[in-house]
Amino acid sequence: MTTVQVVEAAGVHASTLGRWQRRGLLPEPIFVSLGKRGRSQRWPPHATAQAAWVKARLEDGWTFDEIAAALERGDFKPAPSEL
Repeated sequence: MTTVQVVEAAGVHASTLGRWQRRGLLPEPIFVSLGKRGRSQRWPPHATAQAAWVKARLEDGWTFDEIAAALERGDFKPAPSEL
């Protein structure tokens, strides 16, 4: 998945994805070379669902630390088709 696809599906800004990823709330993207056009990020298939899950927790008033702890416990479970 591209960053644009994740941003559109989750309804957040691209800088928000980066901030959440640096905090450990999203999986690491893979950087793909585009030759002369530079490089691009590719996110795992479950990144859209996880970003939407994180956004929903934040809207419910959770802190980043609470969300990180929930992820560590395995509270977010991607659909089998997203693995």
